[in-house]
Amino acid sequence: MNTNLRGVYYCIRSFAPLMIRGRTGHIITSHRSPQECASERSAYSASKWGLNGLTYSVAEEFARPQHSRLRSMSGSVHTDFTPHAGKSPEKMLQPGDVAHVVAMIVTQAPQSFASEILLRPTQKP
Repeated sequence: MNTNLRGVYYCIRSFAPLMIRGRTGHIITSHRSPQECASERSAYSASKWGLNGLTYSVAEEFARPQHSRLRSMSGSVHTDFTPHAGKSPEKMLQPGDVAHVVAMIVTQAPQSFASEILLRPTQKP
């Protein structure tokens, strides 16, 4: 809860005033889909549901006069930190896949807003 939810909350709280004053900026939260509840990991799953709610609520607040954007991106990515035992790493999303999507959404035209992105691999890992 401290890392997955409170940590993001405190980061948003720290950066939001700068984004509001500058009338620009992007915050992208990233997590596994909260619909994927994990057995014996209820606190983790709850923190991800909370992160989703926090992201949507703050995105609505930012969307009004500030012209800043907050988005939620979800997908299961292979890293050394989370190896996903039993899955084929070469078929999983890679950090570069996420970087590509981030680059796309931060350069999005000002009249549109992609608020939620679900990133999936093309093959079942």
